[in-house]
Amino acid sequence: MKSKYFTKFCGITRLQDALNAQEAGCNSLGFVFVKASKRYIEPSQCSEIINEVSPLIVTVALFANNAKEEIESILSQCSIQVLQFHGSESGEFCQQFKRPYWKAIPMADAIDPVKYAQKHPNALGYVIDNYGQKQQGGSGVKFDWNELPKKLGNKWILAGGLTVDNIKEARQNSSLRSFDVSSGIEVSPGIKSKQKMNQFIKNLND
Repeated sequence: MKSKYFTKFCGITRLQDALNAQEAGCNSLGFVFVKASKRYIEPSQCSEIINEVSPLIVTVALFANNAKEEIESILSQCSIQVLQFHGSESGEFCQQFKRPYWKAIPMADAIDPVKYAQKHPNALGYVIDNYGQKQQGGSGVKFDWNELPKKLGNKWILAGGLTVDNIKEARQNSSLRSFDVSSGIEVSPGIKSKQKMNQFIKNLND
């Protein structure tokens, strides 16, 4: 179905999941290049998946304090369109790869998201996620959406604990029109559910 909202399905590890996500109407696929993650994907496997999906799908590579050389190696192997930085990377670090980037905002650290975003004025987008120094992303745990500033612009993307059951509430309780989900559409880490992907898009647009 044609979604009224921008949706990214993150932590893709299998071609069939990517094709099912595309069929469900998702706009973007995220690939995790953090080796400690249960959703880590090898660059060669990522490249194979990207070669099979529509060129209209926005492909995103997720990094978290990866070394510059490692990022450059991955980008030389995969046709990634957007970089997503989920660690403590500076604006200067993120910009050096000469590609559009999103910066994740660590809401678990009780920071002001707008002030944090100001450290990355050149970011294409800001992913508001429930992670921080003591908590990693992809935990499936949401933060209090009432903590979000009102009337955030189109550059902001809500992540962290989104599920089939709460996505409508998330849409209603925030001013955001872009959403990023991973564990909430899975049967196990890195393995997506076709039924949950379809239902997530349906519930978001109802």
